[in-house]
Amino acid sequence: MNLSLAEQFKGFVISIASGILLGAFYDIFRIIRGVFHCEKRTVFFQDLFYMFIASFVTFLVALGVNYGEVRFYILGGEAIGWCIYHLTFGMITLRIFKVIAKILNKLIILPIKYLFSKLSNIILKLLKKIVYNIKNISSNQKKRLKHHHKIVYNCIVNKNKRSGKV
Repeated sequence: MNLSLAEQFKGFVISIASGILLGAFYDIFRIIRGVFHCEKRTVFFQDLFYMFIASFVTFLVALGVNYGEVRFYILGGEAIGWCIYHLTFGMITLRIFKVIAKILNKLIILPIKYLFSKLSNIILKLLKKIVYNIKNISSNQKKRLKHHHKIVYNCIVNKNKRSGKV
């Protein structure tokens, strides 16, 4: 379809705006990674999810601007918008959230970690005592008196009476 230059410029501006929104969306994942120290597998799936969302947004922008035709200026506009966000607001928001994360780490996360470590040490000591007592009980089972019906430990029995001689 032939679009006028004004319509193409309008599509370019819209794609820049969508690139800025995609950059803000990616910042959410960067903040989550910075706060929670995610594993490589988690980062991979976050990036995969982001790429899926970004491709869907690109498709919707192309559908709305060019009736579904993907043009280079739309992809370039999204890339420019993403870089604009990343190099301006993205750096500011990341710094702000790093400061907030440090404050939250000192005020909330570290005391909770300390509390859980003390609690787990107490539980471990208790479990060690229980295991030690169970081992003692099981080892003492072998040393107990045997239960035989012929042996009487509290009575003195004459050998003569047993044999039938009096």
